[in-house]
Amino acid sequence: MPDQAVVPRLTASASVPDLIGALEASGCAVVESLVDETVVRGILDELRPYMDATATGKDAISGFHTRRTGAVPTRSRTSWPLLQHPVMLGAAEHYLADKTESFHICTAVTSDLLGGQTAQPIHRDQWTYGHFPWPSGFEVEFNVLWALQDFEEVNGATRIFPGSHRWVDGLELDGAGSIAATCPVGSAIVVLGSCYHGAGANDSNSNRVALSIAYQRAWLRQGENQYLNCPPDVAATMPEELVRLLGYQRGAEALGYWRDGEDPMTAVYPNRTYHVGLGLGPDETPEE
Repeated sequence: MPDQAVVPRLTASASVPDLIGALEASGCAVVESLVDETVVRGILDELRPYMDATATGKDAISGFHTRRTGAVPTRSRTSWPLLQHPVMLGAAEHYLADKTESFHICTAVTSDLLGGQTAQPIHRDQWTYGHFPWPSGFEVEFNVLWALQDFEEVNGATRIFPGSHRWVDGLELDGAGSIAATCPVGSAIVVLGSCYHGAGANDSNSNRVALSIAYQRAWLRQGENQYLNCPPDVAATMPEELVRLLGYQRGAEALGYWRDGEDPMTAVYPNRTYHVGLGLGPDETPEE
């Protein structure tokens, strides 16, 4: 890795093109202080009972001193603006979708690193799908780590290899030369699925909490089973954009249709009219 490699830093006013430019150059970026601390406190208040009830991990990737709590959309209404943040969605769409494809939320999980957690093995998020030989430059996952506390080197700030989205796949890296993505609470650390990274070691006496929202190409299997986390009757209480992101929209042409070619969104909103057929249809906007 070149000595001058850094994790690009953007301000809260960054646009979608600003973020894409940073990601093209480095495969990662930090957008600082993007959400207010009151929002962060609201998310933590809603999720704390579930986090406290979550067991620590049973393997090195999960973290033997880390609690990973899922089903965030159904457990925290305050998290919804983060799941649907327009700049993050705009950049995710650039990498994961086109006119005939959509993208979904793969996982929405808090990671609560306890004191004593060792550094996570360096990895690529695209390894969620094994070591399939994706073409260079073809992204299948787009991860946003929201800092729910200050990220410091001592408490396990994510360590990243800037520019590693252009490296060959399958490297075994020990973390030497990686950069700690330190940032204040409310910031977003964005990592392409092809960028090598891993959580740092928490050598402090306090926890380090993040909300990890991974988006994926919609024709891939989601990491969390969002339909069990959020069945149709629960999804009906949510904004339509979020319901689509959870996977109730079709993935690409005929992927995920319901019964006789019906749009699965009909199962959530039975009083709305959606396109019927195996294609995506000329207009995906529902009629009331």
